Amino acid sequence: MPKENEKQRIFTRRAVIFGGLQAAAFSTLAGRLYYLQFIKASEYATLSENNRIKLQLIAPERGAILDRYGVPMATNEKNYRVFIDYSTLSQATFRATIEKLHALVPLSEKKIAALTKTRVSSASMPEMLKEHLTWEEVSLIELHMLELSGVYIDVGQIRHYPFVDRAAHLVGYVGAVAEGEVIDDEPLLRLPDFKIGKNGVEKLLEERLRGTAGIRQLEVNVHGVPVREIGKKPSVTGEAIRLTIDGRLQDYTASLVKDESAAVVVMEVDTGNILALVSIPGFDPDSFSKGISSDYWKTLSTDKKGPLLNKALSGMYPPGSTFKLMVGLAGLNSGTITPSSTVYCPGQFFLGDHKFNCWKEGGHGTVNFHEAVAQSCDTFFYTVGERLGIEAYAKVARHFGLGELHNLGLAGERSGIIPDPDWKMQRYKQRWSGGDTINCAIGQGYVLTTPLQLAIMTARMVSGGYAVKPRLFIPHGSEAPVFEPLDIKPETLAFARDAMSAVCNTPTGTAYGKRIMEPRFAMGGKTGTSQVRKILQRGVKQDTLPWEYRHHALFIGFAPVDNPKYACCVTIEHGGGGAATAAPVARDVLLKIQQIDEEDRNKKA
Repeated sequence: MPKENEKQRIFTRRAVIFGGLQAAAFSTLAGRLYYLQFIKASEYATLSENNRIKLQLIAPERGAILDRYGVPMATNEKNYRVFIDYSTLSQATFRATIEKLHALVPLSEKKIAALTKTRVSSASMPEMLKEHLTWEEVSLIELHMLELSGVYIDVGQIRHYPFVDRAAHLVGYVGAVAEGEVIDDEPLLRLPDFKIGKNGVEKLLEERLRGTAGIRQLEVNVHGVPVREIGKKPSVTGEAIRLTIDGRLQDYTASLVKDESAAVVVMEVDTGNILALVSIPGFDPDSFSKGISSDYWKTLSTDKKGPLLNKALSGMYPPGSTFKLMVGLAGLNSGTITPSSTVYCPGQFFLGDHKFNCWKEGGHGTVNFHEAVAQSCDTFFYTVGERLGIEAYAKVARHFGLGELHNLGLAGERSGIIPDPDWKMQRYKQRWSGGDTINCAIGQGYVLTTPLQLAIMTARMVSGGYAVKPRLFIPHGSEAPVFEPLDIKPETLAFARDAMSAVCNTPTGTAYGKRIMEPRFAMGGKTGTSQVRKILQRGVKQDTLPWEYRHHALFIGFAPVDNPKYACCVTIEHGGGGAATAAPVARDVLLKIQQIDEEDRNKKA
């Protein structure tokens, strides 16, 4: 019995010990479970919810803008940028990092001021600290990367414009997205460094040039730090846009007027393709793409030659004697005059007691339409304009593209003014006068046109009677455009074209000294000089006047005379006389495009 009692005590003691161990283990497990489920519940719930997939936009490469032969007029270059990722930084580490980076690559005062107010948060998006880094700056940052917590280098893109100011108004530029330009269904526009078209073709075709964003799928932790990339849909590069512009002609034309305030438009007569659209002075569009400085903006905005204005589309000028062709065509087409009709020019024209001078003191004597165009006789067109009345020749001017928008799509295009009695009453609350009719007959008074309109007018005059429409983009397919016929007699147009040839190719023509000497390239045209203020005294020399008081110089031309293929308009603000200043530019431009055409045909042959 004692032995049995001893065994029972040993068994009971062991059971208690074992039970105690079990109880301790269970208590430990229960405590751990309580700790995880209750004490750490919110932390692990956060981890569970935030270790998930996030989508990151991949900005697309912007489409290039090309000339008709594929020469880049706007393209992309690498843009090295330095970013900082706040997600792994404390406030102290952040400040130390900024100081070290600033010592290596100086940041702007504006950026430093903004960073001093920054409160670091793991939820903050990475921020770009500086862009347009040189390769030396990139290398320096990479060398010290271990000391720069949260800093990394990114390679983006920046727009580059090889033609610089020679095509700035045409191509335009890109800039940061303004608050009012953000669209809810386009998240790309919310990216902090994304840029969109602000002017020219860049703005007109923004959606086609922009491309489509890609998407990167990232697994991120609770702090938003990427753990790994688990999927990627590449971005789609924007469409490459091909213009009708010939880059060689654009560049050459701009070089001819580089010291002037001028506009030049060159067109193909049979297609309406614009081969050159020049407005000088221009600006450097790269500076807008990178972020224009206040000093450069002030220089541009205060320049009296207006480098920010696209003069080819937005500049409105009295057409001067180039408008006489509209008056002559209206007279010939209506039968008010015939090719043999003459007017005697004594050097002035009287309307009642008011005298209107011809530009040539002493007059031109007896002249018909052909001679009046060649010698630019004011008195002849005063007379014809009075016989016709403003409504008659204003109607013809509108048929030839004046006084209307041609909807190239570029910002700032203006319609000009072809006035009539209703227009004057609406605008000034005044009745039309006979003096208004006389002034408008020589392209002065209320008449205003743009260089683009005058180029279109010229193309329509020499096209054989078709309403040529301008176009700036190479269309899909190779079909030639079909233009509506003009309501004007073909023989009338032929006679006017012959008179324009006489301007350049007869000794009495106003542009004879500026003609193209090679017969197969010979040009026709019409000189124009428009006053910007009334000069009462005859013989005042333009170069003695302040620049802004001098006449505008104009010339419209076409070539070759036997089979017109090209039409142009040259306008030089305050350039003096059209024959002296604008005609030589037109001559060189029309000769150049014909030589280019001949060289291209020879290469193909």
